[in-house]
Amino acid sequence: FAEQLPEIRKAIQEASFFAIDCEFTGLASDRLIFPFDTPEEVYQKTVEANTQYIIVQFGLCAFRVEPAADDDDESAPTEPRLTYKCYNFYCYPKGRTHIFSCQGESLRFLADHGFDFNKLFREGLSFATEAEAERLRSDLKERQANRAAALQAAADGTADDAEPADVNMVPVPAEHQEQIDETAAKIEAFLQSNDTELIVENCNGFQRKLIYQMIEHKYQQRISTSTITLENNHKCIKVERKRTAQEDQAIEQKRVAQENEDLQTMIGLSVVLQELSKARKLVIGHNIFLDLLYTIRQFFKPLPTDFKEFKKLTKEIFPLLLDTKYLCTNAEIKVNVNSSILAHVYEAVSKAPFSIPKVQSGMPEYGYSVEEQKEHEAGYDAYLTGLCFLGLASRFNMDLQNLTKDATLKQYLNKIFIARLLDNNYINLNGKEPTHSREHIFYVTFPETWRTGDIVGKFKPFGSVHISWLNNTSAFVSLHNRIASSSVLKTIGYHPGFAVHSFAQFTQMKLQRLGFKRRRDDSAGAGKQGASAGATAGTKRTATADNSNAKKEAKEKGETLGNEEDELASDGDEQDANDGDAGADGWRTVKRARTTFATNDDW
Repeated sequence: FAEQLPEIRKAIQEASFFAIDCEFTGLASDRLIFPFDTPEEVYQKTVEANTQYIIVQFGLCAFRVEPAADDDDESAPTEPRLTYKCYNFYCYPKGRTHIFSCQGESLRFLADHGFDFNKLFREGLSFATEAEAERLRSDLKERQANRAAALQAAADGTADDAEPADVNMVPVPAEHQEQIDETAAKIEAFLQSNDTELIVENCNGFQRKLIYQMIEHKYQQRISTSTITLENNHKCIKVERKRTAQEDQAIEQKRVAQENEDLQTMIGLSVVLQELSKARKLVIGHNIFLDLLYTIRQFFKPLPTDFKEFKKLTKEIFPLLLDTKYLCTNAEIKVNVNSSILAHVYEAVSKAPFSIPKVQSGMPEYGYSVEEQKEHEAGYDAYLTGLCFLGLASRFNMDLQNLTKDATLKQYLNKIFIARLLDNNYINLNGKEPTHSREHIFYVTFPETWRTGDIVGKFKPFGSVHISWLNNTSAFVSLHNRIASSSVLKTIGYHPGFAVHSFAQFTQMKLQRLGFKRRRDDSAGAGKQGASAGATAGTKRTATADNSNAKKEAKEKGETLGNEEDELASDGDEQDANDGDAGADGWRTVKRARTTFATNDDW
């Protein structure tokens, strides 16, 4: 990596645009994402999940667009010359402080597609955030400055006046005294011999510290020492006769150079990502939302909880982003691109009315070919993403030498596609996302035996509907005839186990459930006592907390709770089940304490 780094930097500096792709140890669950969530809610849910999955393979493909070569035939069409350099980086954390999570299905998926886990563990590049990299640089600079001061003091003859700054006096434990004495005897014998060096082996870090301490006090003016690493990666102490100041300085320069190289290796792949950020050029990805979040968190900074701060941070790191999955939502493109899966997009843009220009590898020995597919290898997917973009760009006759100035492309820059959302499926890094009315959308819960026809039948008086299933007992129903929305709650028929809520009521239920969960988590350390709150539905119907308490008890026993969709669905079922048991005042007595409110306004 250290040998290739200058070439990688050069490729980034010369590139016109980039395509990236990542492979992860796991994917953040989208089970909690509802079809009508806002982009901000999706981001916050993803961040709050706080998964410790990491990127284990980063693909970077640098495309360079050059003017067409001069040709004697002026009538022939001139097309720019395109070349690419593609890199497939394995990245794996070094040291004992890095802890990450794995998702079994994700690892199986990687294995099924030929992922080389041995190469990952043995040769994977390390990485560091900006703060971690700065701390490593600062610590190394301080150590080097202390050694330089000690060498200068020795050269000036003032080293005897003070104890070396990097030696802490440690009492020698009785069990190590014999080893220290034997080492001292070996040094005495070495000084009486004609040998040029003495290697002190078979000692751990603490024992080496004790030996260095002894040498500093007994042999400081007679010998010089250094730590070396043997072929078996064991460290030992190299003892030589006292070197001149010039010799010490030469050795120190080599040591500093090696330490700086080791630091570069420790920061590892983050160096490449920092160069990519500094380039301030167009970065393209396909369905890039998770790639972007994981990249920022792993190589730059922790993800902020505030949505606006996330947008600001993202634009500071990558000012020009393009998500080809969002570009595929263009009406003209959708006519010919039926599926936005990456391989399907490439298949579509390989035919008319699209055309992919000829792209040659700038490193033939490391090039990719669509004839030799390597799907889900990050480098290959980055290469394929770049080709898909070139094909899509041909539909609008974009000037590849001035991409960021193209009027059509500007409409899609810095808009990140979000899956599962129905009416607002992107994050706009340049500003606010559009807002949509939710008055025609209803959250419904129903018996598990119901099918689509049962739901359509209940809403038949209000016209045609679109159903977005959440699970087998709940769904969103949106009316095509929005004028009829105001009469739904008033006139829809009753059925046991069937409940209808406006989207505003659903939002209240969701916030209430979230607040309950947070109170439960906060009180877990103090006896796991929490308050159960009911959900308001339709008019003034009240739900009890029986089901919530049962789930709470299950959690205390170590059982796994259902996802948020199931919990919200159960709220509607509770309302119907408990209506007949409620007392005259609308409340039902339960065994656990609950929070009550005087009025609905207080609630």
